[in-house]
Amino acid sequence: MRITVLEKVYGPYRPEDFTPAFLSLCQGLEVDVRVVGTAGRGWLVVEVEGEDEEVALRLLEEEMGLAPARLDALGRFSTIRGRVLAVREDGLLVDIGVFEPFNLDALVPAGVLRAQLADGLDIGVEELASLFCLMEGLPLEVKLLEGPGGVEGRPVPAMLSEAQVRALEAWVLSGLDRVVVTCASHHVVRRAIRGPGLHRLVVDIERLGLLENCVVLKLGAPASDIIRSIRRRSADARTCVFRPGRIMSRFPGRFTRSAF
Repeated sequence: MRITVLEKVYGPYRPEDFTPAFLSLCQGLEVDVRVVGTAGRGWLVVEVEGEDEEVALRLLEEEMGLAPARLDALGRFSTIRGRVLAVREDGLLVDIGVFEPFNLDALVPAGVLRAQLADGLDIGVEELASLFCLMEGLPLEVKLLEGPGGVEGRPVPAMLSEAQVRALEAWVLSGLDRVVVTCASHHVVRRAIRGPGLHRLVVDIERLGLLENCVVLKLGAPASDIIRSIRRRSADARTCVFRPGRIMSRFPGRFTRSAF
């Protein structure tokens, strides 16, 4: 059976590069798993065959999510894990994995984004995106505010899901700076940190997706050393520094323990 998962390939990577990751995930199951191509704008198409096919499919759906693919697979208030496509003046454009009969995106309007992350303060989308590292390629869970329409090129209005807002709040409340990295595999990021001995600066390397990672820094650790090392390993990697202190000073009172 072939399925499309909510993981994207982009940059210098090829779809087949990710077959080992899927084999590792399904280790112990009697299945053959391989990436056979892409659908839409880079969503990975995976072929699964074998005795434990149904178990493997449930595992992939749980761990990565399956692309809705068609317009009629989603409705009002559907929640979907997409990928940031663009930061625009009018909001955040998100690819939500619908590509039949045409590519459909979600748009988190500027006013909605401000209400959810900035207590409604008058702040531009570009600044919000910079503060919260809402960069191109970042996995982002959104909740549709309307059912998908049938007009090509018209995005469906959406908001960040409650779980997504809580996740960003947790990053802020941790007090720890983070380096968010896109267009770089977990292996590349891990080698960039362990190779030159930068692991002493790092609490953890969190996987956000196959090509998206978050390096959690120890208190006071310089993000610049991590960024330089990652860029030496991969010229295509894109980075953004998430600084809780800067966010809390910009929105005093928004991120408190009681709000979390």
